[in-house]
Amino acid sequence: MAEKNLSIDWKQWYTDHLTDVEGAARYVKDGDSIWMGQASEIPYSMLNYLDAHKEDYSNVTLLWNVMNVPNDLIFDHDAKKHFKMMSAYNLPLERMAIGMGNIECGGTTYDYLQTWPEQYNCNMLALHVCPPDENGYCNVGHYGVATNTVINERDFIKKKIAFVDATGQWPIPGDYEITSMHVTEFDRIVEEDTELSEIPAQPPTELDVKIASFILPYIHEGDKVQIGFGGLGEEILSHLKSIGKLEVYSEVACDNMAKLCEEGVLTKICASSPGACSKVFMDFVSKDPRAALRPQSEMIDPLGVIPQENLVAINATFMCDLIGQCCSEAQGLSPYSGPGGSFAYIYGTTRSKNGRSFLCLRSTYKDHDGERHSNIVPWLPEGSIVTTPKVFVMYLVSEWGVTDVFCKSIPDRIRAIIKIAHPDYRKELMEKIVTTPLIGEDDFEGYDAFDNVK
Repeated sequence: MAEKNLSIDWKQWYTDHLTDVEGAARYVKDGDSIWMGQASEIPYSMLNYLDAHKEDYSNVTLLWNVMNVPNDLIFDHDAKKHFKMMSAYNLPLERMAIGMGNIECGGTTYDYLQTWPEQYNCNMLALHVCPPDENGYCNVGHYGVATNTVINERDFIKKKIAFVDATGQWPIPGDYEITSMHVTEFDRIVEEDTELSEIPAQPPTELDVKIASFILPYIHEGDKVQIGFGGLGEEILSHLKSIGKLEVYSEVACDNMAKLCEEGVLTKICASSPGACSKVFMDFVSKDPRAALRPQSEMIDPLGVIPQENLVAINATFMCDLIGQCCSEAQGLSPYSGPGGSFAYIYGTTRSKNGRSFLCLRSTYKDHDGERHSNIVPWLPEGSIVTTPKVFVMYLVSEWGVTDVFCKSIPDRIRAIIKIAHPDYRKELMEKIVTTPLIGEDDFEGYDAFDNVK
């Protein structure tokens, strides 16, 4: 087990501990539990080797957050006999592997990333880093900064493997203790260059445009904005210029934020990681002092969010019921994404000065047969995952409107949420909810469920 030692010749240490992918994989022993980083940090070549030699391994746990490169291991059903595999959050590759029964669906929020590996007795890490600088420090790169202090440098990590990557990782400015690991900390070193995996943001849909139109009046000059990666985020960003100067304080950053910063619309970008950004943003965050990537403990933790004043948090959910419980990580009983970092902002913003939290959803969806259903239901279906409890929901938004349910009574919540459901389902929602003890028919006297429908 290597330990940081600044008194020895780090260049000699580097040379002495160089190996190849096989040498790195052979350092894994039965019973090891390995943190493999996030997205492009993950050593996919090592996963392929482990799969090809799976019979040599037993009871090995592999933990990571979001895969963005296909690999053999997660699509090999027989590998499940040798490796317990899970991601903190699921992208398409994980969704497919979960659907095939090959990997497990993780259940942690990002503010517990420092706890999750300990729960699985994590004792090892293997991940991509930047080449060492003149002092022997390897910057952990654009995805690594989020978890360097909360996982990489923790006492429970006893064995460390570095995949030194000169082309697929971007060094992030900042103090060594936040951004870097020293060469002498690594037991095995593999030189392996990769290419950045870029996923373009989806353009806004017609529904994204409508939902954004209800949120934009709540954003004011001088605010900080937290927003996700996708069509709704792109639509919100496209209108910020008309509001005035703002900041971004968010879990993820995206390409267009850099453009807005260069135009003077955004005065600061502070995020935990890039959301599938291109080289344009990577270069920007590496060189421009107005942009910074910061640790998870600051950016995806309620204790980091609460001190932020004038923060507008914009997140998404799949389904909610009439008291405001929201299911944001599964479609029916099928795992889809994960709790991620939304709770830190949804809860943190309710406690912050002048905070505003918006949870957005589309009012309907179509099933595999093309039949339309409401995403706003009288009660969540049996087995649904409640990602956000009702007491932490402030504003709910659909393409039919925005409503404030924060700290409201159960009947007030019901009456308010019905009005952002699709009009075709509002009468049915009223008929079903009055069959429960939550609200009575007389509570709807003088109530017009359709007064916001033109």
